[in-house]
Amino acid sequence: MSTRGPDPKATDEEIIQIIKSVEPPFVTTGDIADAVSLSTERARQRLNQLDNQGQLHRTKVGSSAVVYWIPESSSGSR
Repeated sequence: MSTRGPDPKATDEEIIQIIKSVEPPFVTTGDIADAVSLSTERARQRLNQLDNQGQLHRTKVGSSAVVYWIPESSSGSR
């Protein structure tokens, strides 16, 4: 089974809205996987894809955790 392209279970907009709705305004792959019923690996791929498109930023925290957030210029009013 291919893992390329968007997963029909979750739209990019749905993922972005989840991130906008949480406090603090960042998420992990596990947060998104749980919220939209994706595997953790698939959620990571989707979040990285959104990062590559400039819709999200990411950074590694600690030894292996990665957090994702919406850049200021893309977040609009909350």
